[in-house]
Amino acid sequence: MKKAFTLAEVLITLGIIGVVAAMTLPSLTTKIQDRELVTRAKKTVSNIQNAALLAQKDLGVVGDNSVLFDPSKTSIGVAQNFVKYFNGAKLCTSKTQKGCEKYYYKLKYAYPYTDGEGTNAGVDANTPKIILSDGAILQISQQPACDFYQNSYEKEPNGDYKLDADGNKIPTVLHRTYCAIIRIDANGLKNPNQFGADAYGLYVKPDAIVPEPWNPTGYESLKSILTGSGKLNYQNYSIGEKYNF
Repeated sequence: MKKAFTLAEVLITLGIIGVVAAMTLPSLTTKIQDRELVTRAKKTVSNIQNAALLAQKDLGVVGDNSVLFDPSKTSIGVAQNFVKYFNGAKLCTSKTQKGCEKYYYKLKYAYPYTDGEGTNAGVDANTPKIILSDGAILQISQQPACDFYQNSYEKEPNGDYKLDADGNKIPTVLHRTYCAIIRIDANGLKNPNQFGADAYGLYVKPDAIVPEPWNPTGYESLKSILTGSGKLNYQNYSIGEKYNF
């Protein structure tokens, strides 16, 4: 007699393999996606740093970003000058420009963060976009100075406004020390379009371009990427829903 597996044994084995695969495949897929996002983020930040250096050399101000990111200019004016230093890039000055509307979409925060009143919010700015040849998108927001104060309101860690005893928002003044903000989406129109995953914030200071030090816009992830560990920190949620975390 020849020894062999019975049909029942084969089916049981296949069933076990299927269960194990179902349990491990999502995790494996996420890890592969995250590795790709890390690589694209590194490349995009490097491209920005190189373009800024080229601009400094061209303008004769090596070490000084404030000449290109000139507070006396508009975001559009700055973007028009900056786009010259990216090979094959195109510029969208607004979402009303032909072919540009698709590049103006909301970016999700790295984790649920509210509009100040309990509803999960996202970031949507009608500022110029530079679309790189590999599809990465840079959003340019020039500031009125490289050292300035900004009126705001105190907030809870989840984004809700702090209120005084009478239920009024509490005013505060923030000290800003950057010339411009560059928000990037390293894989462009592809999902997840979320800070901490494929989107990040950069501060353009007079002498450096550094990660925006705010966790909702991906600081934890970008710091991890740039220091070598490449661990991404973000949570899945939906914009427009009530905050319930």
